[in-house]
Amino acid sequence: MDVTIPEETLSDDAPLFGRGPAHAWLIFIGSSENDFRDAGGVWSLDNVSKIRFGRVSGADLQSEVEADELAIRIPLGWVSGRHAEVRIIKSGVGLEFDLCDLDSRNGTHIERQAIPGMARLLPGQVFEVGRSFWMIREVTQQDLPPEHVRVLDPSGTSNPALCGIQRTLLRLAPSDVPLLLHGETGTGKEITARSVHKLSERPGAFVAANLAALSDDRIDSILFGSADEDRPGIFEQADRGTLFFDELGELSPAAQTKLHAALAEGRVMRVGEDQPRKFDVRVICSTLHDIRALVEAGKFRPDLYSRLAGFHATLPPLRRRREDLGVLTKVVYRSRAGAEVKIATRAFRRILSHSWPFNVRELHQTLATASILAGTNGEISRDLLDDILASRRDMPQSPESVSELRAKLVSELAKTGGDTAEVARALQREPKEIHRWIERFEIEPDAYR
Repeated sequence: MDVTIPEETLSDDAPLFGRGPAHAWLIFIGSSENDFRDAGGVWSLDNVSKIRFGRVSGADLQSEVEADELAIRIPLGWVSGRHAEVRIIKSGVGLEFDLCDLDSRNGTHIERQAIPGMARLLPGQVFEVGRSFWMIREVTQQDLPPEHVRVLDPSGTSNPALCGIQRTLLRLAPSDVPLLLHGETGTGKEITARSVHKLSERPGAFVAANLAALSDDRIDSILFGSADEDRPGIFEQADRGTLFFDELGELSPAAQTKLHAALAEGRVMRVGEDQPRKFDVRVICSTLHDIRALVEAGKFRPDLYSRLAGFHATLPPLRRRREDLGVLTKVVYRSRAGAEVKIATRAFRRILSHSWPFNVRELHQTLATASILAGTNGEISRDLLDDILASRRDMPQSPESVSELRAKLVSELAKTGGDTAEVARALQREPKEIHRWIERFEIEPDAYR
């Protein structure tokens, strides 16, 4: 019997209807049963009409293309000799995928639901073959090589959209092109900026400045420096290096005007000094907000936006790059606890199904806690993960509420000069809750003093 599994919220990819030639990748998310060995593997499905999954002895996953069929052999005892296959159908609207279970012993699943015989598989859905986890992604960039990319992040990515962004940033790194990185909290905007700076080989420093912490009465001394205190501003500190502006969307109109003037002239004048100082910086900005929308609403200077958005990249949230969860899980828990701690398959299913509203940062913190609680030679179980996630129910559980909370917290920190006790009183919360929020967002209160 043919069954179509409805697309879940976590799989929000739209098919490439009417967008020209269709391309797709098969991505191996990984398996906790073999410590995520070979996780992140990518295969192009160009000229492939069928993918066959079966078991192989040994430790390494094997693949072979013969004619128009891709054979994947998985080294797990949970996989049958002839386990499953994906049939790829080319139609006038692109590619369609049917996942078929071949009477396997342990079944084949789509988003944790066992399929009885055959089911339609949608791009972006996780499917399971004998405790190994897979995904098919449609690819819009036709010339993108099908491979796991480790350009800006040691864990890397197999998400086609992020692979394309990272390859573009790699080409732009040696240039002076200003970059604008947009994305939810925890998506790695500052990590990306630091990686671009390192790849640029600029001899100067990487200087990060939180624009939300710059009140109008402090903006001059922070940006330009103080002659009385013989203190350089951040433009001088980053001379011949990279200046990273965080929270661009929080910049006040007065600060926007002064920032634009400095960038347009390429020089600054310290407060209390009458001689300008030249600087040479590469500017990278990050924002949670849609700056284009702020420009259209008259809340952000269009001339400043044009100077800062030489290349505009949106980093995808973790719920839209679930194919990377195997690699990310392995990197985090192995680095925290060593090879002794294992992750149960049921626990990894929980990782795949959680929405991770705080993104990679939340995954890191959760797995770090779980690794410690599991103990040496222990196992991260589904129950342990559930307990950790349940203990954080007071935290926002949607991207919108996360952004709203962060904006509120940053605003109060700026008003109180980083006084967390005052912030707690203003928000009518316990101080320990404010500190938990600050830790989750990785905010430094000292930056607001």
